[in-house]
Amino acid sequence: MSLKPSSSARSIDPYRMMDGRPTFSHVATSTGPSRIIITAGQVGADENGIVPATPSDQIALAFENLSRCLEAAGAGVADILKLTYYIVNYDPKNRHHAPHLIKFLNGHRPATTLVPVTALANPEYLFEIEATAAVAQAPTQTVDVVVVGAGLSGLQTAYDLQKAGFSCVVVEARDRVGGKTWSVEPIASGKVIDLGAAWVNDTNQTRVHALAKKLGLATVVQNTKGNVIQHDLDDSKSTFVYGTVPLLAEINGTENMVYVRDLVEETCQQLDLYKITPAGKDLDKLTLEEFVKAQEKGESAFATVTIWTRVMLGLEPSEMSALFFLDYCNRGGGFLQMRSDKRHGGQYMRLVQGTQSLSKGLTELLAPGTVILNSPVRLIRQDGSGGAYVSSGRGDFKCRKVVVSVPTPLYKEITFVPALSEAKTTLSSSTVLGYTSKAMLMYDTPWWRTANLCGMVQSFKGPVAATRDTSNDDKKQYSLTCFLVGDWGREQSKKTKAERHQGIISHIRELFSPFVEVPEPITIIEHEWAKDQWAQGCPCPATPPGIMSQYGHAMTTVHGNVHFVGTETAVKWKGYMEGAIESGERGAEEVIKSLTKAKL
Repeated sequence: MSLKPSSSARSIDPYRMMDGRPTFSHVATSTGPSRIIITAGQVGADENGIVPATPSDQIALAFENLSRCLEAAGAGVADILKLTYYIVNYDPKNRHHAPHLIKFLNGHRPATTLVPVTALANPEYLFEIEATAAVAQAPTQTVDVVVVGAGLSGLQTAYDLQKAGFSCVVVEARDRVGGKTWSVEPIASGKVIDLGAAWVNDTNQTRVHALAKKLGLATVVQNTKGNVIQHDLDDSKSTFVYGTVPLLAEINGTENMVYVRDLVEETCQQLDLYKITPAGKDLDKLTLEEFVKAQEKGESAFATVTIWTRVMLGLEPSEMSALFFLDYCNRGGGFLQMRSDKRHGGQYMRLVQGTQSLSKGLTELLAPGTVILNSPVRLIRQDGSGGAYVSSGRGDFKCRKVVVSVPTPLYKEITFVPALSEAKTTLSSSTVLGYTSKAMLMYDTPWWRTANLCGMVQSFKGPVAATRDTSNDDKKQYSLTCFLVGDWGREQSKKTKAERHQGIISHIRELFSPFVEVPEPITIIEHEWAKDQWAQGCPCPATPPGIMSQYGHAMTTVHGNVHFVGTETAVKWKGYMEGAIESGERGAEEVIKSLTKAKL
C-alpha cells in the first residue's frame, strides 16, 4: 500500500477582506514540520531558450516550467504558499494569464501578488512567475532498508525483504508507482493503454508471468495475423506477410538485410553473458553503425538496423557500441527472439489491465504505508558506522542498507556521501538514455484488419518508425501504437504537441491509405519519456564504445551499505520487465545475506 502525502499549505480568508476565489487567498500558512521550497522566476522559454511568440503560449510554458521545478523538489501545486507573477504591459481588460492560472491551480488558492512591469530580463519575455512552497515532513523513521524508487525492481526488492522479516520503506519521486510501467484509460474505464513497458511472454519470461498469474492478471496475445507495411527508402509502400521479409526496392536490398540480420543473431549468440572476452572487447571499440557499415551491405540493411535500435532503445546505431547492442540481444535470448511478436518472443502478449497493474499489485502485497510517494531522494549519506541516512522530499530515514532502484544515468540526481567510486561514476555519466515516445491512436474499430493488415509498420522515412496493433477486442478498445524514436523522435519533440500529433496522424494516413481507407482517431495520447524528470529517457540505458568493457563491472558493485538494482543490471531480459524483477530479486538476496551476516 502506498502513502499519498497530504499538503501542509493552508489558505486563510481574513474577516472583512475581498473574496479572492478562485485564484488566491490573502494569507497562506503551513501546518506542522515543513520544508520550504523557493523557485527562481520561471519564464516562457524552453530548454533550448526558444520563446513562443504569443503571450498565451509564453504563459502556458512558464507554468509548465514552474511545475517541473516543483516536481524536482518533491512538491506540487497544492504545496504552494505564495505566487508572485510579473506581466509586461499588463492590461487588466485582457488578462491572458487568468485561464492558465486557474487551470494550473486546479482549486488551490495560495497567497498571490501580480506585478505589472515594463520589461523583464530578456526583451522577448512577457511573463514570469515564482513560487514559495512548503512540503510537510514526516518524523525521521528508522528501518532496516530504504529502497529508492517504486518501479518493478524496487517493489520486488521490498517485497522479498519484507517476506524475509526485514522492515523497509520504498521512497518514490513520482506521484505513482510503476516507473516505466504506466497504464492509463484515456477514453473509458477498462480501455487501457500502456504508455511505457507493454509486452511479456509466458515461456521464457518466467518471473513476470508468475507475478501476473499470482495477481490474477489477464493477458491478450499480440496480433500478428495479416500483412506488415514496409515504407521504403524510395518512399514506396508495400506489404509482406508477418514472419517473412519485405521485398526492398534497393538492388539486393532484401538479401543484404537478411545477411546483416543473421550476422547479428549469430554474433550475439556467441557472447558470454558473464564475462567480456577478447572478441567482445574488440566489438566494444566500434559503434554499432561502424560494425554494420563494415559489412558493406548497402543502405537498406543499415536503415533496417536503424529501425531496430530506434524501436528497441530509442537510440541511433552511432550512439552505442556494437558490444552493447549484441549483448543486449543475447540477454533476451537472441536478436530474433527478442524482436519476435510470436510465442517465446519479447512482444508476444500484453496485460488486459496494463503493465502498471504489476507494480500496483506488488504494492498491495507490501505492508501498509511502505511506499511513500512524491518524495525524491537527493542525499544518501553513510557515516562509517554500518548504517546510512537517506534524505527525501517528505522526510528522512535512518537505515542499515539502501537499495537504489533508479536508471543508472539518474545517479547524478542523488548526492552520495562518500562519493561513488570512479568506475561507477564514469559508468553512470557515460551511459545514455534514448528518446522514446509511444503515441497511441485510438479508434472505434480496427479498420486496418479489413485489408488483412496486422497493424505493424516499418518505415525508413519517418516520422513514425514503427507501429503495433495494441487493441483489446474483448474491451472494444482499438489502438495503434506509434513509435517516435531516436533522432526522428527528437526532431518531432521540438514541435508543439498539436503539430506533432498532426504529423503522426498524417503519416499513418500516408502509410495505410494505399491499402485501406483511414479514419480519424478518437484521440491520441503520448508521453515523452525523455522529458520526464524521473526517467530522462527510455527504455534502457546504453553505453557508447569503450565503456562496457572498462566499466561494465561497476554496474552491480556495492557502495558500502548501498546496493543497486534495475533492469539494466539483469542477466536475462535486460531492459524488459522480466529483467527488472530478476534484478529486484537479486538485490534483495544480496541485502538479506548481508544483514543476516551482520546479525551473526
